[in-house]
Amino acid sequence: MGKISRQQLMIFSSVYVAYTLYVYVRRSFSYTIPILVTEGRLDKKQLGLIISSQSLAYTLSKFGCGILGDFVSPRILLCVGLACTGLTAIIFTGFDSVFLLSFWWFLNGVANGPGWTSIGRILKAWCSPEQFGTVWSVVSTSMNLAGTVGPIVTTLLVTKLGWRYCIQIAGSAAVVVALFCFAVVKDRPGSETVNQRKNDKKKDDKEPETNISRKELLFLPGFLGNCCCYLGTALVQHGVLQWSQLFIVQEKHQSLLTGSGFLSSVDIGGFVGSFLAGYLSDYMVSKNPSIPRPVIRKTLVLYFEILLGCVLYFFTVHISEASSSATMTVVGFLIGVGTYGPIAMFGVMAMESAPDKIAGTAHAISSMFSNFGLLLAGFPLSYVSSLLDWQTSFLLLVTLVIVIVSYLLLKLKAELSSFKLASGKRCNVFTVVFH
Repeated sequence: MGKISRQQLMIFSSVYVAYTLYVYVRRSFSYTIPILVTEGRLDKKQLGLIISSQSLAYTLSKFGCGILGDFVSPRILLCVGLACTGLTAIIFTGFDSVFLLSFWWFLNGVANGPGWTSIGRILKAWCSPEQFGTVWSVVSTSMNLAGTVGPIVTTLLVTKLGWRYCIQIAGSAAVVVALFCFAVVKDRPGSETVNQRKNDKKKDDKEPETNISRKELLFLPGFLGNCCCYLGTALVQHGVLQWSQLFIVQEKHQSLLTGSGFLSSVDIGGFVGSFLAGYLSDYMVSKNPSIPRPVIRKTLVLYFEILLGCVLYFFTVHISEASSSATMTVVGFLIGVGTYGPIAMFGVMAMESAPDKIAGTAHAISSMFSNFGLLLAGFPLSYVSSLLDWQTSFLLLVTLVIVIVSYLLLKLKAELSSFKLASGKRCNVFTVVFH
């Protein structure tokens, strides 16, 4: 990885803080759910409806903004989106009607759409090819920072000030940071250096199918399968983030603070998982240049998914009222590692699968699948839990991880067989990582 300049550091730090607030404001209502349920203000179906309204809007908005980002300044999208995210959150707190709460949280989801799409384009413009993967992974940990600090800060603020003031504070901070980013962040470096032109030429030379159209993206080998795996992993991720605290309090009979601590440990694990995924995949790609990059990254995703399935099963079946805080913390940490590692990789694989001119669209399509997972983790999952219970709902998530692992094993077996025929080299999912 090349040296990062002072201006790059300022840009990366600014978008890191901006996306931290994007994520915290988006999740702020979810963090208040256990208290709202305890006070009897809203039932699970009403809560699920409000959350799903935001998830649906976020899904559609992120997809649209991904395509729009190819034509509109990513700096403008970033700042306007963050400011509107803060304003809609503040207005949201002024109502009690479930319909109006759902309406304003829907608009909040729309405002959240440009966040990561615009940041991804800014990072790609400001990074050399050697820096992009690592910087992407590091900046993506901003969502983990929001998830680590968010539950605890929200619990403390809600206890002292109430849930409305808590969300208002988060919204106000988002507006302030949006104004700061508008002044500091630039779409791309002001002057193009010789090295940057060389890097651009190098990237163009590595693109095998520069004439591919947006309509043909879904038919790229493995692209649709990766998108479906992204959907399933996102469903597990947001199912844990949105409902595990309630599961811990209601069915595991742990304290609210323990539930908040568990969520924080998930996102601490997410820090580690995101960074490890980016660093290890880049290291493995450089160490095994003859093996296709998608095969290497997919193999790493497989190991993360296996870890996720095992730990999520332990959490669902074996955690009880007698479980210690240390056990809860370790389990949450490992779930975070197993969840966020693949999430980081799916985004990178999507952008690498298409030429630069439509990389934003490729990421938008994969993100749309991810956000369908987010949508399913809202009302549909809460509805299943109302028919059955939370333990059964989480066992369904475990089953979904098993399906993803099975698909990856079969896909990698086929791809490694093709690689063996083409190169004459023997390789398997173990030697790709540990050779």
